[in-house]
Amino acid sequence: MSTKILLFAFTFLLGNVLFAVSPNQTIAEHSLKDNRYFLEFINVCVSNFGNENDKKMFQEAYQLNFNAHLWYLQSDFSKSFINIRKSQEILRDLYLKILQDNYLEDARKLLDISAPIIIAAKDKKAEMFLRLGYRDLEAARQFKEIGFNYNRFLFSNKIRHYMDGIKRARRAKRFAFLALIESKTPMEDKEDYQTQTIEEALKLNLAEDIKITDYEKVRNKLINMLNRRLFENTYNFFLHHDDNYGLINEKKQNVMRLAATKVTTDQVSPTPENTKDQKKEPQPKNQNQSLPNTNQQK
Repeated sequence: MSTKILLFAFTFLLGNVLFAVSPNQTIAEHSLKDNRYFLEFINVCVSNFGNENDKKMFQEAYQLNFNAHLWYLQSDFSKSFINIRKSQEILRDLYLKILQDNYLEDARKLLDISAPIIIAAKDKKAEMFLRLGYRDLEAARQFKEIGFNYNRFLFSNKIRHYMDGIKRARRAKRFAFLALIESKTPMEDKEDYQTQTIEEALKLNLAEDIKITDYEKVRNKLINMLNRRLFENTYNFFLHHDDNYGLINEKKQNVMRLAATKVTTDQVSPTPENTKDQKKEPQPKNQNQSLPNTNQQK
């Protein structure tokens, strides 16, 4: 008998644990996290390369995401999810536009700019970088096609494919810079052809303890070669270099910060039901009002 009671109590407690969170709440919570990531990623792209229409689309998507978050805090998960879907529908179109009009075109132009210089230099390592760049450019185009042909109602899946395309296009632009730098580096300055003594090798190992990021290495080499006039900055190299590493250029404005200052709560104000048809309740009579005298003399 005691075993049955313990089993019933355990089943009751387990049921309370399992059903403590509503399925709608779980879906809305995960969707909010995904949508926040989508906004943060495209924020760098729109800040660096977006036009006024792109920034307007981002503002609309950010406002809907803000509305969804407020509805979630008010425990209205259905309305929260509806606003998330509307936000992702705008982001789907924005991702495709940015990928097609900016990243694929820019990566192609940067690789084509570097190609004549690299082929004339007959540098095998530079040619390898150029080949890898064109490979990633084709991979980015394929991600764009896969995302475009995906189910049009699966917004998050389409956005993820476009995001992968942007990442591949960024890597293609990195290879374009590496190929250009390698082709213009004099033979005596290349590490593969330099000789060093044991003392120099030890000093080099000590210098490696001071870590320099790949972003700083490529930027420093670009600045050095531009100052030496080994090539010209014909396509705003530093803007693309910052974007390749997910950074907003110092001359550009962060559109997410700007969007945060323009959000409103007008669309999230809860409206009480039946407010239009409510009738005014009769006001209570003044207790101090004198009652009529029923004993008036005729």
